[in-house]
Amino acid sequence: MPLLAPQHKLVLRQLLSRGGTALPSELSIDIDLATEDVLNALDHLHRTDLAAPMPHTPGLGEGRWSLTSHGQQVGPSLAKSESIITPSEDSVDPAEGWGFPWRPVKKDPPVYARNLPRPRSQRRNAVRQPRFALHVPNRPPERRRWGLLALASLVTVAGIALLLMTIRQVDIEIGGIEDGVALQPSSIEGTQISFTVSGANARSAELLLDDFPVSGVQRYGNRIVWVAPPLTEGPHSLELVVQRRLYGQTSSLLDFTVDGTPPLIDLPKVLEPVPMNEPVTIAGTSEPGATLIVAGVPIETRDGSFVLELDEPPAGPVSVLAIDRAGNTSTFNMIIPVAYPKTQGVHVSAAAWAHEGLKNSVLDLIRAGKITAIEISLKNESGVVGYHSNVPLAREIEASSDLFNLRSAIEELHALDVRVIGRIVAFRDPILAKHAWAQGNEDWVIQTSDGRPLSKYGGFTNFHNINVQNYNLDIAREAAEAGIDDILWDYMRRPEGRLTSMLIPGVGLDDPSPIIVDFLRKSQTLLREHGVFQGVSVFGISATRGEFIAQDIAGMAHYVDYVAPMVYPSHWSRGEYGIAHPEAQPYDITRASLADFQRVLDGTNTALVPWLQDFSMRVPYGPAEVKAQIDAAASLGIHDWLIWDPTVTYTAEGIVAAPS
Repeated sequence: MPLLAPQHKLVLRQLLSRGGTALPSELSIDIDLATEDVLNALDHLHRTDLAAPMPHTPGLGEGRWSLTSHGQQVGPSLAKSESIITPSEDSVDPAEGWGFPWRPVKKDPPVYARNLPRPRSQRRNAVRQPRFALHVPNRPPERRRWGLLALASLVTVAGIALLLMTIRQVDIEIGGIEDGVALQPSSIEGTQISFTVSGANARSAELLLDDFPVSGVQRYGNRIVWVAPPLTEGPHSLELVVQRRLYGQTSSLLDFTVDGTPPLIDLPKVLEPVPMNEPVTIAGTSEPGATLIVAGVPIETRDGSFVLELDEPPAGPVSVLAIDRAGNTSTFNMIIPVAYPKTQGVHVSAAAWAHEGLKNSVLDLIRAGKITAIEISLKNESGVVGYHSNVPLAREIEASSDLFNLRSAIEELHALDVRVIGRIVAFRDPILAKHAWAQGNEDWVIQTSDGRPLSKYGGFTNFHNINVQNYNLDIAREAAEAGIDDILWDYMRRPEGRLTSMLIPGVGLDDPSPIIVDFLRKSQTLLREHGVFQGVSVFGISATRGEFIAQDIAGMAHYVDYVAPMVYPSHWSRGEYGIAHPEAQPYDITRASLADFQRVLDGTNTALVPWLQDFSMRVPYGPAEVKAQIDAAASLGIHDWLIWDPTVTYTAEGIVAAPS
């Protein structure tokens, strides 16, 4: 039978009086006993199979307890010392109150001995003689083994000490979160944090968040579970306090941080221009403890500061990514522009360079110190490759006119300390368009909405087609290998007009601007390998209306070293920028239009090299008109320019000598 203490019997008695079921709080009130003592008594009754908890949902209030079938049978007998069963006055039991319904019983002799005579008292007291001889050696008694006694004492003391240490030792295992971790608000919210207690009663444990008790704690035996609610950003502490037998309370503490703020990066998004092909140093700071990745390369930081050395300026923007301990990220693209050299130049067609007189007039401008650069056509608006090209497709479609030797021209101009800019008209290409269409490569060509080749400009190739792209890149590569200083792309756009009036295979009606920008990304990577600068000629209206021709100036600026807007006064409509007659007011229209390009390029450190006009249309142009445009650019701090005259007959008097 189980051993029951008085308070266990009180609880059992009260359960019997309530019909075998009750809440712990009800029992506590009825018998004036603390709830914790009631729970301990119920726990003892449970272990002795007298009572058991009834099924209930953890965390939704206390559960009921009920007597087991065994408790119903023996409970009245075990609790008879209480008022439920009144014992008779003559039934005095020395073990009563200790759970023993037992009295000494006089034993009857076994069946086989009932007929035997009872032994006499004198025989019982007589000394029995052994049935065989015993030999007792005559030797002194052994000494007491004090060593064994000492060892036994030591083991006993050690056992007691171990018992006390075991009572004192309380282990708390924490799950669901690590000490010192940093988490985003969305990560901590809803996290189940558990505490498993060993060596103490988990019912007495109290959970504190930042030294304040928390609600919503769920208890499962010796395991405590808490689901974290939304928490404010900043450091937090979570502590579980547990009561120990004989030694008071102990606790387990963990610290964590809630952080939803992206890490700070103190690094300019655009660096000052740096020289081509020279090392670049990038220095800045980031949030301490954050991981910093620049251009895909992890960087070690010291107290948040870092320094990155690059062998040369990269082609295109550099990705910067910072990740803090909580997983928050900050990212942006950093632009490292190259310093574009001083450039004042004039346009020279391939035919003009092959013409002795026109070539000499250009050389005279060089000798007079009027210009520092020559822009020469490598492939023009007709699709003609003016120099002797070995690009296979140029030879196949008979585009190469072999008017001059490119390498010889570059060496001659370099000898005069003049930079050479190679102009490539990219996508306006009648020769390639007609050849591709004849070969059945219709996707190489931009078409009308009903599927015929677009007749504008004699044929416009499809900038989305990889074969068209590679053809132009091959010409640029050939020029770079010949020693060219710059590649200046022209017709880097789509044809004018509504997208619904044309068919761009592979593009449809989507904005083609990203395709143009991506081509410049590819070409810059190619040209930077050869130390060649890259520029792009754009319409004068593209600063404000670039979407009409797929010229995204800000996007292009990420992948070119300079932008060359064609701000010819003759190309503006009357009233543009509030100017009554732009062609007759070259200073006003040039200054107004270039100010718009400066606004669009602000923050990119991309050089601005405008195209200026030295030809006549409705208004005759001479030295005064040419000089007015140069002065207008200079008033905005723009001292680089290119002058256009399709006949390559320049007004030397109007070209202001390049400032030193």
